Amino acid sequence: MGSISHVRRAYEKESFAREAMNEKQVMVMRHDPKKKYFLISTMLKEQVGALADITRILAVRGVDILEGQIYTTMEGHGYVTLFAEARDARIDVNFLKQILRGSTFLEATVVLESHKGMIIDSVNFPLVTDFGERSILLSAEAVRETFRTTREGYGKEAADLIYRLGFSYGSGVWSKLFTGLEKDKGSVEGFLAFYSAVGLGKATLERYRVEASILRVSVEGCFECEGLEASSPASAFFLGVLAGSFGALFGREMVAREIKCVAMGDKRCEFELTPRA
Repeated sequence: MGSISHVRRAYEKESFAREAMNEKQVMVMRHDPKKKYFLISTMLKEQVGALADITRILAVRGVDILEGQIYTTMEGHGYVTLFAEARDARIDVNFLKQILRGSTFLEATVVLESHKGMIIDSVNFPLVTDFGERSILLSAEAVRETFRTTREGYGKEAADLIYRLGFSYGSGVWSKLFTGLEKDKGSVEGFLAFYSAVGLGKATLERYRVEASILRVSVEGCFECEGLEASSPASAFFLGVLAGSFGALFGREMVAREIKCVAMGDKRCEFELTPRA
């Protein structure tokens, strides 16, 4: 039994290293009535070893870090927010504050305790991406439901409305983040990786004719059509995103066409982009 487990762990490590992909969690809340959670939010001096010192202090007291986020500012401060669980039931907010003050890197701290096993990050607001854009979290299911009710309410016009929403998003992202990007294959593949980073889907460049500005892109896990069944392509939003962003890259209007779709039973969605004649 031990040897099988060892082989499985080795395979999982090798697979992770090869794929280098894992779900990306955003810190929001924890809830388990049987457990005692804490939210620990600290402002630290931006110095080497600051994070290690904070995690060491918690570790030696048996405080288990469950998840967290870290970032630094131009003003020279580092911010660390953690969800943690204490193994010792006697540990409370005051005790955690006291031991954290033992760090020479600490400048300020907020510690909150769960209520009946529920802890929510009510300290950090608004939600901002690492490129400075304020964002909100909506589940993919909620957005799909919005698109579904839009189709029911607007009929044939719905796909165009959803497409225009995606087009506006795609061209807007381009103007804010990627202006000046080269048109070579490596740059285009890097830009497609942005779709994965923000959760739209894992996009891969299948074909690219640079001189003609023609692309074919496949997408795994396209949030828009997962769980749907349709007789025709259903990725109107993603279609608009592609047309908007690559139209901005090439400086010309692009025609995007979905030739394969998960909603139609295909393994992945596939799109083709060509310049409008």
